[in-house]
Amino acid sequence: MQRETTHWSVQQLRSMVDRINFPEYQREPNLWSRNEKQRLIDSMMRAFDIASIYLYTHDDDQIDCVDGRQRIGAIMSFLGVNAQDEDNGFPFRALNEIEAESQADAQLAVYDGQTFAQLHASSDPGAQQLVKQFLEYMITIVNLSESKEAHEFNLQFTRLNLGTIINSGEKLNAMVGDLRDVCFAEDGLGSHEFLRALGVPTRRYAPEQLAAQILAQIQSLEAREEYTRTRHYDLQRLFKQGTTMNERQRSIVASVEQLLDVLVSGFPDPGILKNRAIAVSTVLLAWDLRIDSVSAAQSFAEFVEDLVSRLKWQIGKGLDVDSEYRYLVDFQRHITQASVEKPAVEARAVVMRDQYELWIRSGVLRGDEEWQARNPGKTIGVD
Repeated sequence: MQRETTHWSVQQLRSMVDRINFPEYQREPNLWSRNEKQRLIDSMMRAFDIASIYLYTHDDDQIDCVDGRQRIGAIMSFLGVNAQDEDNGFPFRALNEIEAESQADAQLAVYDGQTFAQLHASSDPGAQQLVKQFLEYMITIVNLSESKEAHEFNLQFTRLNLGTIINSGEKLNAMVGDLRDVCFAEDGLGSHEFLRALGVPTRRYAPEQLAAQILAQIQSLEAREEYTRTRHYDLQRLFKQGTTMNERQRSIVASVEQLLDVLVSGFPDPGILKNRAIAVSTVLLAWDLRIDSVSAAQSFAEFVEDLVSRLKWQIGKGLDVDSEYRYLVDFQRHITQASVEKPAVEARAVVMRDQYELWIRSGVLRGDEEWQARNPGKTIGVD
């Protein structure tokens, strides 16, 4: 891969931005908070150096952004030309986390709360100077070329972000291959209605990572009849092994999609599963039980709702958990502590399978009858 460094003014970046493509491995377009965007603009107004933007120019002059999407987006939003950003046209703010006040701060603070459009339209010489200074600010552009391998760009992105807060889902999104696409593509499992309805955060690829964890567990169950660990590095290895999927893997993916189709039809409120560990274990139990009809899914959903409600009820008691439901304390521990480790996944599976079998036979969960006998006239879950 060849590398050449040049500089673009903000004005030049603005004129070129429509030619810049943002590949799938890039982070979401508007991930930064307003404070983070304003901090970048404040740095530029002070003529501070900011991180370089990495671009790749193809032989046909198409340009891909390898790293710098958040910076480009923030600059365009401040200029008021980023219609995709809800914060488009955000106002300037002078920020200083080192000193309480300085002469430079005082000069900049005069323009606090003003948008770029307001500064540009102002007759104030200071505002005009600020606009000129910003538009002429020079950004370091690192132009890459001559690489023929797509994975090199993904690797470059990951390496550039080693020192930033980039989560596991974003790193997995930066990978390539069939299994990565199954989870992260626009129409992949990560976008399935059931996973999206769970209530887990949709930003930063949480549903997509959840899909990867489910597939990792089910592939392990089908291949070795055991659960597995699903840390980030385990999922990376899974994606590498699934760069080109075989027929068996494709069959599993199709079956998982069918299962999620059934579950979304049976669950009146998938949002009760917004905890990722419980969501994974619920899908795995449904897989184990071979839930394959809407009626079966509806019955299964009633069981899950009962279990989750008991769990919330008892954990909400703190140290006053009822003795009949002590087992739920251990279950909760396997949700909150090392939840992706194999022992935790196994422990949750045992509890959920045992409770489901009891619920199917008697319509109650472990502890219900004992608690009711000890608390006549009271209602389970509302005492």
